[in-house]
Amino acid sequence: MSGKVKNRSAANADSIAGGVSCDERILRDIHQIYTDSDSGLIIVAESVGVKLLPPRKKITVMLMGNHSAGKSSFINWYVEEHIQRTGVAIETQGFSFITSGRKRESLTGNATLHLYPHFKPLQEFKGVTEYLSTEICTSRQKRFSLVTFVDSPGLVDGDMKYPFDVDEVILWLGDLCDLILVFFDPMGQALCKRTLNIVESLNEKHSDRLRFFLSKADEAGGESDRQRVMMQ
Repeated sequence: MSGKVKNRSAANADSIAGGVSCDERILRDIHQIYTDSDSGLIIVAESVGVKLLPPRKKITVMLMGNHSAGKSSFINWYVEEHIQRTGVAIETQGFSFITSGRKRESLTGNATLHLYPHFKPLQEFKGVTEYLSTEICTSRQKRFSLVTFVDSPGLVDGDMKYPFDVDEVILWLGDLCDLILVFFDPMGQALCKRTLNIVESLNEKHSDRLRFFLSKADEAGGESDRQRVMMQ
């Protein structure tokens, strides 16, 4: 994740020329089973008084962790575009949805909830809607066409004030996301109590979804330093 972005024009051209992938077709067909206007499962469910939402066409992956632990850098590396701002400062102050599309576009809070109806209950959390955004980019690198990333605010302790209950929002998103990537770095010694508390809560319900990543591992110092980080 050096920040260098490859030239992906040729790769994207090949992917577009070849049409959608097999995985994309499967997810699209499943979605169609629900949304067919004549005999879709949503129509059938309505006839018996049950409300259904169509399944999401992509898996949802939330990234969480300490401030400046490499969450946004990971997204930029994966899509091979500089989509998310990175740096020592706390760049991600809200929740950003990063997904693929036919044209580059940025959406704000209400438009984000319209695009992702499964996440509409987020508006019940005071102050969250104003800090929601979506970045749509045309990259088709790796498996990005099948993924929606949710980039969360960097977590810190002390006097840092968030404009919403960041702990509760992350826990709520954890219920809906298919995978949760937890980033921490040796520079902070993984000693963010807020991060640890949230991870403990998520682990109680969704231990199978959690994956842990030590970023900047080459800066972890000696063996004793690495062991201290991993023990935490």
